[in-house]
Amino acid sequence: MMIPYPCQQVLRRTCIPLSLILCLLILTACDEQQAAPPPAAPPPSPVRVAPVLQQEVKRTVTLVGTVEPWKRSVVASEVEGLVQAFAAEEGMKVKRGNLLARLRTKTLQIRLDSAMAIYRESRARYEQAKRDLKRFRVLFQRELVTQKDFDDAVAEEAALKERLSQLDAEIRQVKDSLNKSTVVAPFDGWITQEFTEIGQWVEEGGPVVEVVDLSRVQVEVPLPERYVSQIQIRDPVTATFDGLPAFEARGQVFSLVAQADRNARTFPVKVEIPNPALAIKSGMVSRVTLRIDQPHQGLVVPKDALVLRGGKAFVFRVNEGTADQIPVTAVLHVEDLVEIEGPVQAGMDVVVEGNERLFPGQPVRILEPPGSTP
Repeated sequence: MMIPYPCQQVLRRTCIPLSLILCLLILTACDEQQAAPPPAAPPPSPVRVAPVLQQEVKRTVTLVGTVEPWKRSVVASEVEGLVQAFAAEEGMKVKRGNLLARLRTKTLQIRLDSAMAIYRESRARYEQAKRDLKRFRVLFQRELVTQKDFDDAVAEEAALKERLSQLDAEIRQVKDSLNKSTVVAPFDGWITQEFTEIGQWVEEGGPVVEVVDLSRVQVEVPLPERYVSQIQIRDPVTATFDGLPAFEARGQVFSLVAQADRNARTFPVKVEIPNPALAIKSGMVSRVTLRIDQPHQGLVVPKDALVLRGGKAFVFRVNEGTADQIPVTAVLHVEDLVEIEGPVQAGMDVVVEGNERLFPGQPVRILEPPGSTP
């Protein structure tokens, strides 16, 4: 279709060149880029800090042993007999002198009554012999009796005196057997095992019960040979127990056996631990910590302050809102602390939380300690 000539002239006047539109779009974009703000810097990293402390440091070694009672006794009967009464039960707490068992004593009582009767008879005969000897001595001095009659009177008095001594010993023996027929606790403790019951015959020396004393306990641990020269009697120790979480007891070394285990090359060390609350039980696994050198003053930080990267150790110090990396050497681990050496001073704040993501010069923001109030 043909457009009339006047219309073509109108279109040429109203159309805008394409190149002009493109230039306008480019200029607008440049203006927007120049007006955009620069990217914001990363916010400070939140961290928690703790001061470097100077305190007494002790090098220790922890060894594993088994708890044993301070005393353990298998209480036996000193005489044979039939168990008439048995007051002991496993787990029972007993005091020294408490009745454990009583044997039937009727036969012994009969023997005692017979011995007492014989003793009274012999005593009467002895008293008569003393009076006769006194008379014979007077008569012999007056030469009214022969030497033989006088000697017979002396012998009779002496024989009856010895007979009384023999009977007295027999009576004491029967009384001792009567006393031994009652089995009592030898010390304060706990009954851990029964070996007899009412109606059972007990031989002389036969076991009745086992009693243990847990008012204090002992733990034997194997000490490596290299530490033997550094352990002394009465050295303080601390002990923990697998069966008692968060419980720690203190004690002391009371025995260092001089003979080593030939295979392990360890020396048995025995430690004494008070147990007034009876919380520690026989047979528990115990971890005993012994001091193996003299205490010294050192700089310590919480173990979380130590950062290990590339085989090196360092801590981060907060300095005017930024993190400074300080190389250190870990000397000794003491419970939750680490003794360190390096360009650090007591009182210096080091990062203990958030240090795993820090780098030198990074801005930091110190958080309040947990539980603190604004």
